[in-house]
Amino acid sequence: MRIGFDVAQTCVDKAGCGWLADLLIRALVDLVPEAKFYLYHQFGTWINDDVSSGTHLARADIIEPFRSMSPGRARKIWNLVECAGESLPGDPDVVHSNCFQAPSTGRAKLIYTVYDVSFWAKPELTTEANRLVCQRGTLEAISRASGLVFISESARKEFERILPDLCEKRGIETTVALLASRFPHVEKSRLQAPEAEWLAVGSLEPRKNYEQLLDAFEGYWERSRKKKRLVIAGGSGWKSERLRARIGTMERKGMVNYLGYVEDTRLWELYKNAFGLVFPSHYEGFGLPIVEAMSQACPVITRKNTSLPEVGGEAAVYYDDTTKDLVEQMLRLEEQSPLYVELSERALAQARTLSWAKTAAKVFELYEQVLRRIWITTDKPASALKDLLGEPKNRIS
Repeated sequence: MRIGFDVAQTCVDKAGCGWLADLLIRALVDLVPEAKFYLYHQFGTWINDDVSSGTHLARADIIEPFRSMSPGRARKIWNLVECAGESLPGDPDVVHSNCFQAPSTGRAKLIYTVYDVSFWAKPELTTEANRLVCQRGTLEAISRASGLVFISESARKEFERILPDLCEKRGIETTVALLASRFPHVEKSRLQAPEAEWLAVGSLEPRKNYEQLLDAFEGYWERSRKKKRLVIAGGSGWKSERLRARIGTMERKGMVNYLGYVEDTRLWELYKNAFGLVFPSHYEGFGLPIVEAMSQACPVITRKNTSLPEVGGEAAVYYDDTTKDLVEQMLRLEEQSPLYVELSERALAQARTLSWAKTAAKVFELYEQVLRRIWITTDKPASALKDLLGEPKNRIS
């Protein structure tokens, strides 16, 4: 099988989409070494000025046709595919999009990752420009894609609530492929609560609900006998001017330390050393910081909405959406050492139920389903299908 894979968002400061593309392709090439992979550092209208920092895998079965190509040349190639039906480099069987782009892919079948549909479900939490990009990509995917990858069951249910029976009517194959931590799991849970700081991870944007977190932290600061500072790791997002000003005021009081965007090695250290992660997001397609914190045996306080219970399972502490209860849960975790130790153990166990190998297996199974459907519906002989897909393998369930 020849697989074209979008890694365009790995060429910039990686957020959730970029990390998914990077970690998924690494797991896929390990899972199916017999496949031929084409990494597309330029994808559709997502054209990077510089791709040198993007995902690079030096293996014989991996080709990176856009890596040494000028942005202008890459744009011309995608225009030819879009306007003239030309094949993409490598003439792949499937092309997997990870960056809210659903361009024409020639004869290849398009697979599209659906992170969430917050731009329809909660439009007030984003900007008009961002909504348009996400809506356009998703609508084009509905028109063009043969398969959709949802990163949680919650994301799939929300998609089906807004667009009922659409996939069935259009013959679009789907799968749910839960994500996992980008960081190796620690070997043991924590035997005692550390003298460390609280941690919040995520860009400063309305969806992440930092206003409530800061409200709660002021209440916590008044009542706590230990007063652990809050460390925030995340770049400046949209509609964040007032939030940044408030954070600045709290920094001057010694309550908060805002780090901005941090590289993955620094983030890994933050998870390992944090007292606990507080993740009060209004809406998540998955909630990667939860499983990343848990992989470091770090307890998590979050909300029971959208995908967060799927990720946190019975290992997270859930508050009831009120600022008052968030304060209570922070104080409870801080004051009850046996509870802290138990939650650290649960967190690590929950993180271990998820792996990128399992994610890759789900995604590759979808590739196979899409290609199998093509051959069955076109009445191709079974031997041709066998040649295309290869011998059946025992996949990770």
